Amino acid sequence: MEQGSVARDIVLTNGRLVDGSGTPARPASLRIENGRIAAIGALPAIAADGAEIVDCGGQVIAPGFIDAHSHMEYFALSANPGYVDSFTAQGVTTFVAGNCGFSPYGFAPQSPHLGLLENSLFKAGCNRFSWSSYGEFTDVLKGLGITQNMVHLAGHGSCRTSIAGFEVRDLNAPEMDRMLALLNQAMEEGVAGVSLGLQYKPGIFARTDELEQVARLVREHDKILSVHARAYSAFSGTYPPLPFGKPHNLKAIEDMLEIVRRTGVRLQFSHLIFAGTRTWKTADRAIALFDRIRAEGHDVMFDMFPYVCGATLLNTVLPEWFMAAMPGALHNPLARARLRLEAELGFRLVGFGYEQMQLAAGACPEYDPYNGLFMPDIARQTGRSCFETMLDILEKSDAEARMLFYNYYSNEIIERLMGHDAALFCTDSWPEPAGSQNPAAFGAFPRFLQIARERGTLSVERAVHRMTGAPAARYRLEGRGLLKPGFAADIVVFDPAIVADNTTPSRCDAAPSGIDHVFINGVRALAGGQVVRAGHGAGRLLAPAA
Repeated sequence: MEQGSVARDIVLTNGRLVDGSGTPARPASLRIENGRIAAIGALPAIAADGAEIVDCGGQVIAPGFIDAHSHMEYFALSANPGYVDSFTAQGVTTFVAGNCGFSPYGFAPQSPHLGLLENSLFKAGCNRFSWSSYGEFTDVLKGLGITQNMVHLAGHGSCRTSIAGFEVRDLNAPEMDRMLALLNQAMEEGVAGVSLGLQYKPGIFARTDELEQVARLVREHDKILSVHARAYSAFSGTYPPLPFGKPHNLKAIEDMLEIVRRTGVRLQFSHLIFAGTRTWKTADRAIALFDRIRAEGHDVMFDMFPYVCGATLLNTVLPEWFMAAMPGALHNPLARARLRLEAELGFRLVGFGYEQMQLAAGACPEYDPYNGLFMPDIARQTGRSCFETMLDILEKSDAEARMLFYNYYSNEIIERLMGHDAALFCTDSWPEPAGSQNPAAFGAFPRFLQIARERGTLSVERAVHRMTGAPAARYRLEGRGLLKPGFAADIVVFDPAIVADNTTPSRCDAAPSGIDHVFINGVRALAGGQVVRAGHGAGRLLAPAA
């Protein structure tokens, strides 16, 4: 790993400037001074005495990529800066973190449920939280130093957990007031909004009235409400199984859009996926729902990743009634029999099954040796049925096992969503400290650019806009997302002819091609495709402009 130095004056020459606005590329050189873009133009007019000259060889000079849906706030707490290397190598300079209702901040101090917060889906580098507020959390990050810039959302699920744990009930009035006060404090301290995780505990237990109260609070601050919805497949365990009823993923979208209509909140719909081959046919109707609400004048967007698989907890396949009764339900013969009937019928109805379940992290000694294998392979090796294996993994891992689920998209749906004006690009990924990696953590942004080039989905200028200027505007990140004099020098240099994702299902951690240089606030973080360790500490904590 090459060692580097602090920010210095640098001139990038002989490049094609794609400035993040979506306007056509143009030949230009760019000068960096004191962490900012000092000038854009032609040599020798922008040359600086003593500056380092970097010849870009006709490659694209673009703003640094903004990961519009990240969970890296947990990994920023680690003393190991290597956790972010795969993101640096694909051009990510900013994370929008705190999604899906999870955040290691914005919760009640001295909570009796602190263990549940510390033992969440995301664990790395810090197993004990000695803080509770967002302000205290940012003080910790400032002491540790961060590589990428970070903008944060406050997790509704984490806040609710700190008050009522995973209890299956409505919050009472004092508890609701307490939760809203804590979320209000987090927004006053600088988070960009609030995230919901409605397939995870405890968000799965929150009723519409509670969600509306949160939405109204976010609207008062004119910030973003991000939502991991209640369902992403045509049939799920979240809604009642009504014959010939509305597909559950569409109902989940409609539920959130009705909250938008009633509250006026700015909504970011997280990772718009269509889980299961039989859910794919709902894509037209789903897109029409977003088109309609936007035509009504509401501020609604969605984010997406460019893979047919995605990472999550194994327990997201469980219906609400079973999740509420865990861990006892795992040993209840009647509950197991009912679950098997519902789950396996549901799998057939949506075009998803055990063959699409790849173990990313077993999260226990019994199953960690099987990381990277698909459920049928694990079942064969352990001498159990797939159903019994799934429940045994849930029990042994205390429901912490993490998976890669496939059939989330078709390639056609990916391409269609990429071209939609409401789309932002993201990884929705995190590094697995010990396990099989999510390919998005290594190649998402190169893959977006590769798809755009090979399929003609959209121009390089529009693709770059989706991952730079658009998310910066969405989260009101002043001075970011564009290449303009005075803006922060978050910059990526890449070769548009060869940029590509090299991951495969058996090699999910392959490095991408075509990303040559990365600068974060003027500090070199990638040089010649190699991570520069001195980029650690270059990142800044960002807050939305008022």
